[in-house]
Amino acid sequence: MKNLYLILLFVTGNIYCQNISDIKNLDTIFVYFKENSLQVKTVLPANNKGFRRWYIIKFEEKNTLEYLQFWVSDYPSSERREMGIKSDYRLVKKSYLRRNKKKTISVDFFKKYGVFNSTYEAFRECKVIYIIDKSEAKNRRIPIYEVSISSSFIMGE
Repeated sequence: MKNLYLILLFVTGNIYCQNISDIKNLDTIFVYFKENSLQVKTVLPANNKGFRRWYIIKFEEKNTLEYLQFWVSDYPSSERREMGIKSDYRLVKKSYLRRNKKKTISVDFFKKYGVFNSTYEAFRECKVIYIIDKSEAKNRRIPIYEVSISSSFIMGE
């Protein structure tokens, strides 16, 4: 009987599949970043105006190098600069990330759908993109940064 309860626990848990159609309808997306040889973070000095940090995710596909670049700047767009609304930065608890689990994607999502489809199809309607930088976690709080995105593809290709 205990085995049956364990099986039911695993089957009825939070099981969901992220696909482009689900992500496409979100207004906010969280991108999990884990620094390694293919995920590179560059942090600029605090006195630097404008761009403060870059997050680059590289994909080696069939002798080509594709990448996604996320950058944190004072203002994520020219419209927000005119309105005086700065980029969002927060320290959040793990519980916040668990509540937003269905809005969180990782490198596997980009690998599954490809850089072009995942960028221009999934992010087209998205209003806000955050990077979850777990490497900077302190006192059980994880920083999330509002970012802008670009890729190795140019619109219209």
